[in-house]
Amino acid sequence: MALNELLNKHLQFIMFGGKGGVGKTTMASAAALELAKENKVLLFTTDPAPSLSDSFGQAIGSEPTAVAGTKNLFAMEIDARKVLEEFKKEYGSEILDILQQGTYLANEETEELFRLDIPGLDEVMSLKKITDFMENSDYQQYIVDTAPTGHTLRLLMLPELLDNWIKFLAGLRWKYHAMVRQFAKEQRTDKADEFILEMKKTVKKVRTLLQNPEKTEFVVVTIAEKMGVSETEDLIRNLEHMHIPSRHIIINNIFPQEETDFARMRRKTQERYIHEIKEKFSTHIITEVVLQPSEIQGIDSLQKLGAQLF
Repeated sequence: MALNELLNKHLQFIMFGGKGGVGKTTMASAAALELAKENKVLLFTTDPAPSLSDSFGQAIGSEPTAVAGTKNLFAMEIDARKVLEEFKKEYGSEILDILQQGTYLANEETEELFRLDIPGLDEVMSLKKITDFMENSDYQQYIVDTAPTGHTLRLLMLPELLDNWIKFLAGLRWKYHAMVRQFAKEQRTDKADEFILEMKKTVKKVRTLLQNPEKTEFVVVTIAEKMGVSETEDLIRNLEHMHIPSRHIIINNIFPQEETDFARMRRKTQERYIHEIKEKFSTHIITEVVLQPSEIQGIDSLQKLGAQLF
């Protein structure tokens, strides 16, 4: 089977994910090249150790960079920490107002609280950056080379993480407004209230995108090994729990049929796990990719792989 369903003109948001070292970046890059034959495509990476630059053999920056040798493909390596700092800079005063007006903490205490790192928030901001681009740019398809599974699951939990965060801030805001109504006998709205409303819209927008089977697809990349099968099972279970569409699995680095004892033994072991993957995920479209004789790097080798994938 192949990835031909990704050519669906309605499909807008495609993620490639799996455990570390299975070839996610290579698969995402090859697929992006193939899709860019018909559409203007923006390829992101949210991996804290990005390798798109290595894959294409050119510098890829934190803003959309045209991929040399192509017409419609652009790539971007998101610096999650930088995005988080930009978010704090843009909305910092509103968040501090909410904390200072809705708690009994001193100003210096709320400022210290605001400076604390919130686990997972940098991944959250990465996905917000992507959805902001989708709203304000003219690409037809967006492909995401995600970080290894643990980081990716935190990324995909953005609606739930932000929802809880917003509920906390909204609760503080409600207390403040109740006090104002009691003493000033009036209802006031300001930038802090607008910020909470804007974040609620962001959560709704992201949740709707991630769970839309017509626009979104999560392609799982794995290898035919015990740990690969186990992590794939966990990942797909989590995707189902979050109602994120995932209909494709790529099994990468399969040993070719060769006559050497080493190749036969490895292939025999892999076939056991390939069979297990096909049994466990019988409703998925499974694409098998043979181990390549040399490193896949640069446009030519990625295009050859893309032709195989599709």
